[in-house]
Amino acid sequence: MYETLEYSCHEHIATVKLNRPKKLNAISPTTVRELRAVAEAVRADQGVRVVIFTGEGRTFSAGADISELVKMSGPPEFMRFIENIQAAYNMIEDLPVPTIAAVNGLAFGGGCELALACDFRIMAEDATLGVPEIKIGALPGAGGTARLAQMLPPAVAKQMIYFGDPLPSDAALRLGLVNMVVPTARVVDTAREWAHRLVALPPLALRSGKMLVHAAQNADLKTAMEAAQQALAFLYGTEDRREGMAAFLDKRAATFYGR
Repeated sequence: MYETLEYSCHEHIATVKLNRPKKLNAISPTTVRELRAVAEAVRADQGVRVVIFTGEGRTFSAGADISELVKMSGPPEFMRFIENIQAAYNMIEDLPVPTIAAVNGLAFGGGCELALACDFRIMAEDATLGVPEIKIGALPGAGGTARLAQMLPPAVAKQMIYFGDPLPSDAALRLGLVNMVVPTARVVDTAREWAHRLVALPPLALRSGKMLVHAAQNADLKTAMEAAQQALAFLYGTEDRREGMAAFLDKRAATFYGR
């Protein structure tokens, strides 16, 4: 179905694997189109509750495919590529279900930016995150400058962007850029463990929680709290809320169905 990706879904967990290992999973215009298609498919599939992004082989993604970029006719074509990759990553960030980046190797440029667009990042201990575009006369184009500036202390974000030097896993964890660092062989398995935990939780509450966190990043405190009131009022009327409270009182495990 896809030329540069592998997609599968099992037990409500979708897995999207960048699949150009000979190119270190470099992101081409085709990859961008397919990531947008995957995001649309996930949004349309009510059976998907979590999405894991990872890379085939020893690399998450080395970033944009430079061999494709140098063939572009000029600024207008390159601008279209930037618009498309930003749109793809924004669609991934805006998915209503939790997303996990299983960073199994280096994630540079557009690979790093893809990981930043996810809700969670689980990183191999020998992996690195970086935006080295300045070293080729460019800058991160898929949201890296904005997301790094939001996620990191300004001085650290500037250091990554200005120098283009990557962060090792221990520094990324210390700075809060990733959620967990694990042995390389455990990255995808750990992401799946997290995904199974998320699948067991009430889907509507998870969707509302994700929406509220994203909204709070762009709103004042009062507006964010008012949004939380509305979300909680909605959740109170759901079957999952009734099941959750009943299970708590009955001292049993709850079963949630997303309704």
